[in-house]
Amino acid sequence: MIAGWLLLLVALLYVGLLFVIAYVGDRRPLYPRQPRVRPLVYSLALAVYCSSWTFYGAVGTAARSGLSYLPIYLGPLLLFVFGFGLLQRLVLVARERNITSIADFIAARFGKSHGLAALVAIIAVIAIIPYIALQFKAVAMSFAVLGAGNSAWWFGDTALWCAALLAVFAILFGTRNIDATEHHHGMMLAVAVESLVKLLAFVAIGIYACMHGPGLQETLRAPVLQIEKGSLPPGFVAQTLLAFCAMFCLPRQFQIGVVECEDPRDLRRARWLFPIYMILISAAVLPIVSAGMGVSQVRGGHLDAWVLNLPLALGDSGMALLAFVGGFSAATGMVIVAAVALATMISNDLVMPALLRIRRLDLEERGDLSNTVLLIRRIAIVGLAALAYIYYRIIADAENLAATGLLSFAAVAQFAPAIVSALYWRGASRMGVQVGLLAGFVVWAYTLLLPAMTRAGWLGTPWMEEGPFGIAWLKPTELFHLTGWEPVTHGTFWSLLINVGCLVFISLRFRPSVAERLHAALFVDPFVRSVGGAGDWRGRVTVRDLGTIAGRIVGERVTARAFHEYGERHGVTLTPSDAADRPLIQFTERLLASAVGAASARRILMGALSGTGLDIAEAMALLDEASQELRFNRELLATTLENVSQGISVVDGDMRLVAWNRRYVELFDYPDGMVYVGLPVADLIRWNAELGECGPGEVDEHVAKRIRYMRAGSPHVFSRVRPDGTVIEMRGRALPGGGFVTTFTDVTAYKSVEQALIDANETLEQRVEDRTAELSEALNATAMARRDAEAANASKTRFLAAASHDLLQPLNAARLFTSALRQHPGLDGEAAGLAERIDASFRAAEDLLDALLDVSRLDAGSYRPEVVPFALADLFDSLKQQFAVVAEQRGLTLRVVPSSLSVRSDAQLLRRIVANFLSNGLRYTRSGGVLLGVRHVGQHLRIEVWDSGPGIAEEQQARIFGEFQRLERPSPWGEKGLGLGLSICDRLAGILEHPLGLRSRVGRGSCFSITVPRTASVSRKRAPAMARPGGGEQLPLTVLCLDNDETILDGMQALLGRWGVDCRVAIDLPTALDILSRTHVDLILADYHLSDDMDGLEALRLIGTKVAPMPPAAMVTADGSTELKQRARALGYPLLHKPVRPAALRAMLVALAKRAGSNAA
Repeated sequence: MIAGWLLLLVALLYVGLLFVIAYVGDRRPLYPRQPRVRPLVYSLALAVYCSSWTFYGAVGTAARSGLSYLPIYLGPLLLFVFGFGLLQRLVLVARERNITSIADFIAARFGKSHGLAALVAIIAVIAIIPYIALQFKAVAMSFAVLGAGNSAWWFGDTALWCAALLAVFAILFGTRNIDATEHHHGMMLAVAVESLVKLLAFVAIGIYACMHGPGLQETLRAPVLQIEKGSLPPGFVAQTLLAFCAMFCLPRQFQIGVVECEDPRDLRRARWLFPIYMILISAAVLPIVSAGMGVSQVRGGHLDAWVLNLPLALGDSGMALLAFVGGFSAATGMVIVAAVALATMISNDLVMPALLRIRRLDLEERGDLSNTVLLIRRIAIVGLAALAYIYYRIIADAENLAATGLLSFAAVAQFAPAIVSALYWRGASRMGVQVGLLAGFVVWAYTLLLPAMTRAGWLGTPWMEEGPFGIAWLKPTELFHLTGWEPVTHGTFWSLLINVGCLVFISLRFRPSVAERLHAALFVDPFVRSVGGAGDWRGRVTVRDLGTIAGRIVGERVTARAFHEYGERHGVTLTPSDAADRPLIQFTERLLASAVGAASARRILMGALSGTGLDIAEAMALLDEASQELRFNRELLATTLENVSQGISVVDGDMRLVAWNRRYVELFDYPDGMVYVGLPVADLIRWNAELGECGPGEVDEHVAKRIRYMRAGSPHVFSRVRPDGTVIEMRGRALPGGGFVTTFTDVTAYKSVEQALIDANETLEQRVEDRTAELSEALNATAMARRDAEAANASKTRFLAAASHDLLQPLNAARLFTSALRQHPGLDGEAAGLAERIDASFRAAEDLLDALLDVSRLDAGSYRPEVVPFALADLFDSLKQQFAVVAEQRGLTLRVVPSSLSVRSDAQLLRRIVANFLSNGLRYTRSGGVLLGVRHVGQHLRIEVWDSGPGIAEEQQARIFGEFQRLERPSPWGEKGLGLGLSICDRLAGILEHPLGLRSRVGRGSCFSITVPRTASVSRKRAPAMARPGGGEQLPLTVLCLDNDETILDGMQALLGRWGVDCRVAIDLPTALDILSRTHVDLILADYHLSDDMDGLEALRLIGTKVAPMPPAAMVTADGSTELKQRARALGYPLLHKPVRPAALRAMLVALAKRAGSNAA
């Protein structure tokens, strides 16, 4: 037994030593500037993982169940061997984003969510309080075993004064600075020393046990026998997984391993130093257990006190005191670091956000909040120590050290899915992580925490044995009837399964927001260095404003130092009155985040920026710009790299590969998985050299030479002939910030062409002659082809002219006969109806043929517009006369708004377009009517045709101007067409350069329009048309019809005879002259195509030379060419186009009769 005062003195002296070490480390932080010492301190500090559980509890577990102690050591070893990339990513992200805690890390990744940070902080506090209580229990047990334990009075309660002492230490050296990312050099040095002390103490006890134990063979007999049986201890896999996750999920491990890491390169040394530490600790367990097995006092005592009981039983108080110092050291290190980490989370993620939301406190307007934040953290440390002590007094005493530790490990393991998805899965969403954490934590509490409270006597046992409300499948240790697993494995399985399931399902169901996707880029690919945003923005926020905001949170001294370092780093002088640019605002946000967390920093800076006149949207856009620019630049760079034909590789200053493209991998045929971010480029050079890619010579020489070139930044250009014959050109150049970029181009084809040119140089002259001859032949062939095309085009034009005449002749005769038939007085009603339908069919055929011929003329380019000024009244009157009858027959109203305006266009082509609009309107309108009018549009006039038809759907309006496009609704009058009318209008309007327009509403009607140039007023060419005579009025005229087609002549006789006209016919010129010499003729109707040697105009000219006076004459033709129109107009002959419309023919005869009557009068 050891005197209580001695143990207390040793404990106080040890804590005092830690105080001195921490004080010296803070005042004179020498090790951070020592590249050889800093990784050692960092590696030893990581050993804060080895708490009193590993010092006392591992030995107790080994004595209880053999190799069951091994998972808590095996998990960290596996992480540093197989999960080293995860630790690298964590450190790089935390360093870049000024991460202060594990809650800050998760919240910053998922949109800087206050709610998510608060949830993580709450889970961490609940999970770690039992773990801190475990340390108090270990200290109290140490005093009790060594003879000084007496909890009857408060001053004798060793756990109580231990809690108070460690809380004071954590306050003094963990909350001196507001900046939580500012490294606690003193605390780190103290933790490293305590790790070294507990290692030396534990190894010393292990050596002591070997000296007093049964020997090495007997020590290894039980573990070897257990291995030979081939059965792992219960819960071995689950506990290994928990220990694996604990190394980056425990708040104290995150604090030491991530936040306190000064240089990511320190991880490389820690990768083998820390595993060595763990191996030494775990190796000492077996001899201690083996030695105690032979001592009944040890074997019959408290198993968790095995390390203390062994030297006591052997009568060695000095070794027992060393064991006490080691155990006390393990407990103190864990409590100090855990208290600092949890206090940071409580202040940054729970208390400060809540206080900032209370408007009455006006915290955002206060001058200095740094003392407030520090006070909150100190109070939090005291509160944590008090809660842990209460838990120890109430519950922890009912559980052994290992059980309490595993309870905490299972709780913090709920952070693992969130951390892994934050670093590797862009699609993870805040909602998915939040629901997963909450669900996993609830299941942990149900399957592990509540049963622990039940075993402590705080809850009744029936609910555990029978399930809540008697529901057996809800028993916490046999959830969903899953039996056969020990409680920790069972609870770990269900909690992590539900956690991961909720995270994946909800993330896939509710995709990440824009803010989350922007932040994801920095976390998923931290090896790409962040590129600062453009600094050309200048707003209303000044440097003084930002300094004031930061000074209120982190203090004026820290702010001044940070701004000074920022100016030196960027080569600028920060004047208080200068406008702040984007990089400075984003730097200020990161500075605030180092003190109060990313979420609260965003809130504080948002409020400050909006107070300067920036609205919330502008402030949000400004603060997120760095992420947006980074993501855009990364995506742009990745897209560019993947789409260039050259292979590209980029290495950093450490000669590690940081970027490449697919072409690079294809050129050198690297195996899948060989190329990854961070791969030493020397490995790739060695691979290529071993395959003969670098030419002859030693492999190591090739590697050294190329690495030397890249480190020196020597630019180079050279070609390499690969073993397969391909030629690769390599161009290398140093990067400004360190590193090297190399492009690899396959120039095999170029080299082949170059060699071919060299070979062909001798025969160049002959080749030039040959090519010249080939070119001449090609030019001759082109000329012949052009002549053939011109001849074909001329032939097509002649064919169209002939086709126009030959196709329309029979139609013309048929129209004449049907018109005569309709006016036969002996027809009954049925026969008259049949005649009407025949006539309508011929009209339809005529329209179709006209349309096809128009398309052919347009394709042949036969239209030559005659653009002249003319009065719209002439056009409108002509159209009204043409369509009035159709409108009247269908019971529709045709309204033409009179106009005295004039336009400049081709009258015939414009008439064709507007006539088509009117025809379509009358064709598809069932009731109502059609309106023709004109509107002023600046210096132009817009001719509009409105109808009250069915209208045209918006999706069909662009399509109806194409060829063979018709409305889905049929005409109510049974008319059908080819769908060419509007296409012809569109092409004619293109020739005239008159834009078309269309407005339509389904069910209301349509408006087609064409815009033409306005011109000065032009007099009308003819008077308005007189009222047309009735169909039964007789015309006392004598008309001579000259045509070479007897059928046409018979038809004209039949039709004109019905009108009372004396129709004389002549098949050639001599017959016509004979008739004219014997008979007075009022009108000559002459066909244009009479014979091969004479046309109608020539015939009329000859008649004029032989007959005096010359009777009025009109041309009847199927030729619609512009040339014929011009000749007929010049000679004063009206034109009637075949098939002749009876109404147009009668109108001309009526006008002639009127003039004859007036002349006679």
